[in-house]
Amino acid sequence: MEGSGSPRVKKLHFPVGLWINSPRKHFAKLGRRWPSAVSVKSTTSSDAASLHEAASIPSSSLSNSTPSLASPNPSPSPSPAFLRPRPAAPQSRTKRLSYLFLRGRSNSDRDRAVGERERELWAHSAAASTHHYVPPTSSSSAPGLIKIYGDALSSGANYRSLLANVHSTASQLIAQVITRYTEREREETDEAVLQKHIPEDFLLCDVIGKPIQQPDGAIKWETECRRNVAPWECPLLLADMWRPKDGFERRFEIQRKEDYEREEKEREREGESYQGVRRRRSRMSSGGAAEEGERGHRGRNSELRRSISDMNLSLRRRQGNHVTGDPRAAGGGGGNRPGNNNGVAQDRKNIVSMINPQQGETRASKAEAKVGWTHQPPEEEKDDSSCDLEMMSQSLILPPTDRPYFLLLQGYDQSKDFVLYIMAGHTHVFGRKATMREREKDKERERKGKKPLKVDTFLSAPDLLARHVLVRRDSAVPDAPAGRALIRPFRGGGVTHNGVALYRESVLKPGDVIGLGDHFLFLYRDPRVTPAPPLALTLPWHSDGSHPCCSSALADKQEALRHYLGSAESVLKFHPRHADALLQEILSKNASPDSGGGPLAPAYLLSIMIDHASKHLDPALTPQILLKAANQIKDIVWDNIKEFGDKHPTQNSSEPESEISTANVQKLSSDLRPLMFWMSNATELLNFFQVKVENMEKEWEFEAPGDPVLTADMDTCSEALAQLDEVIMHTFQQCVYHLTKTLYSLLPALLDTNPFSREEKEKEKDGAAGADGEEKGDDVSALPPKVAGLVEVYRSSLTLSREARLSPPLTSQTFGYLFFFTNTSLLNTLLERDGLFSWSRAVQIRTNLDLVLDWLQGAGLGDIASEFMKKLSVIVNFLCIPKTRLIQSSWNSLQEDHALLSPAQLHHLLIHYKLGPSRAPPASWAPPPGTVLSGDIFESFLDHPPLILPNETPRLDLSQPVPSPDLQKEVTRLRTFLWGLDQDELPANQRTRL
Repeated sequence: MEGSGSPRVKKLHFPVGLWINSPRKHFAKLGRRWPSAVSVKSTTSSDAASLHEAASIPSSSLSNSTPSLASPNPSPSPSPAFLRPRPAAPQSRTKRLSYLFLRGRSNSDRDRAVGERERELWAHSAAASTHHYVPPTSSSSAPGLIKIYGDALSSGANYRSLLANVHSTASQLIAQVITRYTEREREETDEAVLQKHIPEDFLLCDVIGKPIQQPDGAIKWETECRRNVAPWECPLLLADMWRPKDGFERRFEIQRKEDYEREEKEREREGESYQGVRRRRSRMSSGGAAEEGERGHRGRNSELRRSISDMNLSLRRRQGNHVTGDPRAAGGGGGNRPGNNNGVAQDRKNIVSMINPQQGETRASKAEAKVGWTHQPPEEEKDDSSCDLEMMSQSLILPPTDRPYFLLLQGYDQSKDFVLYIMAGHTHVFGRKATMREREKDKERERKGKKPLKVDTFLSAPDLLARHVLVRRDSAVPDAPAGRALIRPFRGGGVTHNGVALYRESVLKPGDVIGLGDHFLFLYRDPRVTPAPPLALTLPWHSDGSHPCCSSALADKQEALRHYLGSAESVLKFHPRHADALLQEILSKNASPDSGGGPLAPAYLLSIMIDHASKHLDPALTPQILLKAANQIKDIVWDNIKEFGDKHPTQNSSEPESEISTANVQKLSSDLRPLMFWMSNATELLNFFQVKVENMEKEWEFEAPGDPVLTADMDTCSEALAQLDEVIMHTFQQCVYHLTKTLYSLLPALLDTNPFSREEKEKEKDGAAGADGEEKGDDVSALPPKVAGLVEVYRSSLTLSREARLSPPLTSQTFGYLFFFTNTSLLNTLLERDGLFSWSRAVQIRTNLDLVLDWLQGAGLGDIASEFMKKLSVIVNFLCIPKTRLIQSSWNSLQEDHALLSPAQLHHLLIHYKLGPSRAPPASWAPPPGTVLSGDIFESFLDHPPLILPNETPRLDLSQPVPSPDLQKEVTRLRTFLWGLDQDELPANQRTRL
């Protein structure tokens, strides 16, 4: 049977002699398949004949090696071997091996014709045994009910019962069950939203398991093993002929083909002891002709995924063929006889040649000698005579020369850890095997289009995350030079970089030492970088030998501390346990404009604190600091608003309008300083917080989408931003309310004051003489007294915004609201008092308005004032038109020249214009027929411009030194405060003196 013309050898493509030289474990593994009743078929006449002779052939010990769930030493994988029948009559070794290997090729289309006949032969050759094989009864052709569970079709569905017979194939049942579920959904769902299912997208699975009762009384199905039922197989006949072992049950499930194939690939990649994976591995390592579907993606890396035993066998075959030129020389026919030791001696020689190759000998490729590409299942049996040599061959590892790798310095489980982990791609993820719940979450994210990163190296330590750390290099790092690598831990993963805790992405250099969790240490090497850089961590025997307690070390430490305390860098280092104390210290000592640190002291100090936390501390700390800072600022501002309200009640003041003087305006301005101070600081913090939150979102780019921890952090940041928004809006509201309340009492003077009277001119002259030494831009004493009182409100507001260093967008909005109120109030008052509709009074109003606008122009507010007071200027200009020219004008020309006025407002001005005693308006002023004059002539205060919170680049540049001596003094005080906290935690003999 081993001749060159043997049909069995040609059919199996099985190397001659490997049956004898391969360990017996390969055949034991091959026996652990789970065939269907229809899949036990032959493909050659000689193989079919072997089945005819099965009843008369004695049994062999090989059939007894089949594992069972009831065996005292169960297999590491959930082996459903109890489903396979065992022939009662003995068999010859050759025919038994032929049967074993032919069973694995049962899915070929050309084998179907003889399947029924061979099944009958097999049934007659098998006796009743404990393998739960039941021959088909005489009534097996009768129809029966089969339950198919369809959770893949409809989430939460139980099962559907179908009427089938022994000839109903799996593909027919899939089409029927899809129809049943679709009809049920059509009754409950709108036809427009009904999901269409295609039978070709699904497959039928034969599942063995048992129901488990949960503590709450619910019944949960626990799957032991499963198999894909081929489309042409008959499930009812399968259930009739093959019964599960006692204590287990069978059920059929319909699953999506893409989900099933993805799970199979995940199990193969993760190295799980899954039955189908173990079957394929055993056949591949034994040299069997695996099906194309069974090879999958492993065919590409088969040379890299073989065990040392496989490499030794392939090496021996190559050497034997090279020397003798005979393909049968490797096996002979009696290599396993007790008296033949040539195979063992040659095996030892070849392994030694791998360790120390001699001149002229063939050596395995470097790829075969490397480890760490993937995890191999542990060998169940080892040859004691070659154990030491195999261990030696595994210990001699050649690192790659064309790509980076990680050298293991410390591991967790010696039986599972490798020495080298090669970074084959441009991204590499370390992690552990995901739990069932984590896999379900990943599947849910994939359905939503958010595909998580795949793990490249699985480690066994219990303190690792499913995705623990990501390393990127070359093309995976955009806008970076070639050879640069970056390392970033996933959220919650404990990672150290050269002994320092790593929380964010950092540059990874060759020679760096990486720690994962509490157990794993790796040395990163890139052979493309030459010469090899030194280690990042100084080895103990390479240190200078200075002791930390010697005088020179203490002096250096003191000098470094003094330099840091007096440094002008915008840095504030602190320990996470001191975060609350530092936050309280900053806000308690810088809560008012007179604290001494400057107008933006709280914003600057909190910014450098948060900047340090966001770069060097745990990412979970930054959102907490943001929220705590925003809450404390809100509490401080609420107290200031309450205190201000006690001094300036919102009810109408009982003080007469004539008593509102410049002193009263200045007192109001002084009381508004704390509110303007916090509005400015809150604005700067809001801009800074927004930048930090955006950076946090970028850091989460590689994290699992929808992670609850990240979602909670984002909610915390959003709440902090909302708190600062509320602070800005309330302080803005309080400031403009009390300023407009004061303006309301002073605005009528602009309409009633005659700037041309002798009394007003003398007051103006006296004021100008007393203000010679003052700056012209901010001086209001040169204006008429009542006009000066109005301008004083604008001047005080401008001084407040400048002292608080309010952001320009918010300053513009503050004065925009004041000018809007001025325009609306004066316009409504003017339209209400028709006695002012004359040329002489209009000229006085125009002069007073020009005095105010000229002062605002000099103060840098002219553009904003002109924009918001435009309509008031139009009405005043209309009233300033000479009477003779106005009489000659028509309605159309007046409306065209004053387009900002509504028809109702223009008509109101014309009918109440003072032309003289008993003089009627000319006919040309009459509006054309159909003109709508019923509109409101007054402006609404509700049309004020909305407050738009700024979204701009923070003005605080933390890359520059501390901007002012006052802030430098406060930064030094806080550094000393933190140093004192550290010293208080140390014993007295370990404290550092300044």
